[in-house]
Amino acid sequence: MDVLHGFTTRLSFTVAAFASAGLVLCAGALSGCDDGDTAQPRWAPDGCRTVPADDDVLPSRVAYRNFHSDEASTDEISIAFAPVFREGWTVDPDMFHATGPVFDSDGNLYVSPGLPHEPVALISLDPNDGERRFTIPNTSGAASGASTPMVLSGPGNGEGEGPKEMIVVGLYDRAFAVDVDGAVLWDVPTGLTSDEVHFVFGVNYAPAVDAIVGVADDGLVYALDRLTGQPAIEEPFQLPGENSPEGNPRGSELPLEVSICVALELGKLANLSDFDVSLLISFLNGNGVQVANHFSIDANTSNVWIAATAPDAEDGKVDGVSEFGALYKLEFLSRGDGYELVEVCHESFEGGSSSTPALRKDGSRVYTSNNAGRLIAVDTVDCRRVWDLDVGGVINGSVAVSSDNDELYVNTRGGIVQVFDRGDAGVVGWRSKMDAFDLPPDTVALNTTVPGIGANAISMQFAAGMPPNDFIKAGLAQLDRATGEVRYFAYGGETTIAVMNTGPDGSVYIGNSPFRRIITNCKAEYDLLPIGGAPVVGGITKLEAERLDLLVRDAACAAADRARNAGSNSDVCPRSASADIVQVKELIAQARWAATQAIEDGDLGAQEWTSIEAELATAEQLLSQDGLEGLTPASEALRRACSTFE
Repeated sequence: MDVLHGFTTRLSFTVAAFASAGLVLCAGALSGCDDGDTAQPRWAPDGCRTVPADDDVLPSRVAYRNFHSDEASTDEISIAFAPVFREGWTVDPDMFHATGPVFDSDGNLYVSPGLPHEPVALISLDPNDGERRFTIPNTSGAASGASTPMVLSGPGNGEGEGPKEMIVVGLYDRAFAVDVDGAVLWDVPTGLTSDEVHFVFGVNYAPAVDAIVGVADDGLVYALDRLTGQPAIEEPFQLPGENSPEGNPRGSELPLEVSICVALELGKLANLSDFDVSLLISFLNGNGVQVANHFSIDANTSNVWIAATAPDAEDGKVDGVSEFGALYKLEFLSRGDGYELVEVCHESFEGGSSSTPALRKDGSRVYTSNNAGRLIAVDTVDCRRVWDLDVGGVINGSVAVSSDNDELYVNTRGGIVQVFDRGDAGVVGWRSKMDAFDLPPDTVALNTTVPGIGANAISMQFAAGMPPNDFIKAGLAQLDRATGEVRYFAYGGETTIAVMNTGPDGSVYIGNSPFRRIITNCKAEYDLLPIGGAPVVGGITKLEAERLDLLVRDAACAAADRARNAGSNSDVCPRSASADIVQVKELIAQARWAATQAIEDGDLGAQEWTSIEAELATAEQLLSQDGLEGLTPASEALRRACSTFE
């Protein structure tokens, strides 16, 4: 049977076809698509925040610098998301990106495509047009693409010589670091070898030992010196679990012809010539591995937190398969001239987990989930489970952790769930309003991936489809942090199994990994679904900021709210207020950057901007000269800037 006979033409589901099916490109007044306008955010910080570690190597939090934004995997940035956006460029549409891009301070992108046909391990892109800046070849043949690059401040960040920023990539058998122009700083073997294909999901940074840490899907952990790439531990550490159950060999209960269709379509984006597609599907489903996601490091202690499989016996039988998951705490111990990684403790739980453990920025608590829909909060001292919470649906991916208001944001197919950590219990706040679509028959609105936290909103990807995982068409939405209501929605980009990566310009960049849409289209091709989607697209897509005057507004208003709250609490929590001053200055800088483009586009008058800039300059001077004492008067100046838009 010719499995793909007529596949492309029969699944070419155009925008016009979507409109005839009842799926419109904008959702009217609710999303603001008609006039490109959104109301001011209603959310504001209240009380003392969690304070991030102070380390010169960790860069500012104005963009995604690692898989889940930062070393703690919070999926939070310090600046505002662009409140209005549209689909911009897409590049390398024939590449599968299991992870998204990270950004240097100039906004340049760094990505590692998944099993690419082109032998590259790293690609750098220009944020303005997506043009390639440079590539680093895959010289060892190790599988690439599951490994998100990491951006750190370089040795030249202070008074030293060398680059101001460095980009680190860790594969299974090879790791390397380059500067922002592609010059190789070091390129070394990791110490891991195998005849089988394995992935490393990315690297992270341990400040106390100045080391780059990598974790592979087989539970091996390596650590390398940041400046030289030389081993920081004598030998890799092995997690004590066994592989998770294999699951169905095709990854799902699909007819043979559909599985062949999936393999052929996926093979257009990923090089499967030396890799059994059933293994890739199992890997993407978390089957037959020890580790199925990224990991986190507490920058305050350099303790390493990994969600993996539990030791074999903890599921009640010793059979070489781990049916329980576990959250592990590892620490570095001095050993002669180097260090050793040792397990301190772990917390086991029924069912596996593909959730990256996410830390509060002060390192006091870590969050993960199991595959039964329970959010789990663990004390970081002794791995004791403090509470768990049924959120009403299977949790897909990682938990986003806010620095403010004890807020957590959890991804389920039915939407984003806001949860408050009340110390001894988790309490559900709002559930996102999944009403940004006019839907075709037999479809519902689905949430596709991990949310992002910005100073003004929550960012998430919606899709129209059939539960639980059949996606037809996707777009980006912003939610009001106070209510969960949609502030703005626009179609654009492909579905992703990664995250919504935000650059320092406030735009969102998507690593297109249409694994689920390929399955949807193949099922529709063989009449297992009533409707399919457009042909899939790989590569990287930019959801570009528009109406930059509104980004000026959101940045100024967020800065005003934060300065006011910090001024009110500076006596109670001065370290929190100092961290807020840093963030307020970052928001002021963002407002200035956005204003330049807004004036050029004709969305902000020069005279109006002169008035706003005067207030921003006043606030900045007060914070620089008077520190904590300047917070309250600075908040008043920022509020006047914000009020210009009312």
